[in-house]
Amino acid sequence: MNVLKISIVLALLAGCSTTSMTHQPLPDRRPADFTLGVVVFGDADAGDVSSLSARYIVDAAGNLRASVGAGSDAGTYPKITRRLSGEQLDEIWSMVDGLALGEPIAGEARPTDGYLIEIRSRQTSRAWVVEDGSAGAFVGLLAELAWIRE
Repeated sequence: MNVLKISIVLALLAGCSTTSMTHQPLPDRRPADFTLGVVVFGDADAGDVSSLSARYIVDAAGNLRASVGAGSDAGTYPKITRRLSGEQLDEIWSMVDGLALGEPIAGEARPTDGYLIEIRSRQTSRAWVVEDGSAGAFVGLLAELAWIRE
């Protein structure tokens, strides 16, 4: 089931991207039009907030959308949870920049679990799959900003 969800997201990414998904370092400063999408393919009943099935979206206006638990997946478009300050957006950007993301995934990638992280800015879109749990602290920050408690 997760393979289908990832395939749908990747198909959407491929259709929206105007540049190739080759590896380029992230800018040092948060771009003004930065958007972020994170899908956690976890357990709907996990005790750790970073392992709960979830969908987080941060748009360029600073709105944070969050959905956690059963039914939260790549096809979920949550309602706005809160508006983030510039400082909070910078903190998110700093944590994204600190993740060891490696090479962006291409449309043919078929991950089955972990985290799917998508970043868009300046008409480019890149996505990564993190399967080893190293994005847990980053997802924990998003959950905290969305007022989600363990």
